[in-house]
Amino acid sequence: MNAVMTQAIASNPIQRYDASRRRNAESAYNRNVQYNGQNQKTVENLEALLIGKKEPEIDQSKRHEPRQLGAGQMKQIALPIGTTLEETIASWKDVRAEAISEPEPTTADYNLAATASAKIMRTEAQIILHNRAQSEIDITSAREEADTAKMASKELPSDLEREILITQRRYEKAISSYSFQVLMKQKGFEIDRPSFYKIA
Repeated sequence: MNAVMTQAIASNPIQRYDASRRRNAESAYNRNVQYNGQNQKTVENLEALLIGKKEPEIDQSKRHEPRQLGAGQMKQIALPIGTTLEETIASWKDVRAEAISEPEPTTADYNLAATASAKIMRTEAQIILHNRAQSEIDITSAREEADTAKMASKELPSDLEREILITQRRYEKAISSYSFQVLMKQKGFEIDRPSFYKIA
């Protein structure tokens, strides 16, 4: 039957085109069903993990495999973290000393010592930044206390002095406004424009 259909289809180009489109649509549909089916299973597994219906599967054999150190690989060690930054630095110094203390250190030992040195420098930088910030806070609070004490020790002006000061400020403001108006009248009440406007 297939041979007859192929012969019939081959004779007419429009039928060939339709058959090609059907085959392409069918293969695209099958790929889509397969792709969405796999994705749907993955989504359902993730939802079950998030909701708590399913526990994550952990392959214990991969976690406890001893690793052989090759050239350039570092030893797997627990990161030393102290309760304070100073304790952390001391722990990293111990790690660095232990890595280099062997009679013939390997590349992995040198890499471990370099990592420890980098961690020590980073932690020391954190300590320096913390101390600098703390000193800035202390200086600022001391200045505020001094300003508060100075303001408290100042005497407030009397009513007469306050009125004289207010009158003086009013005169200064009036003189400034008057001089601006005089200047505007001299220029014909035109706005000053930048020099490149005048050239163009």
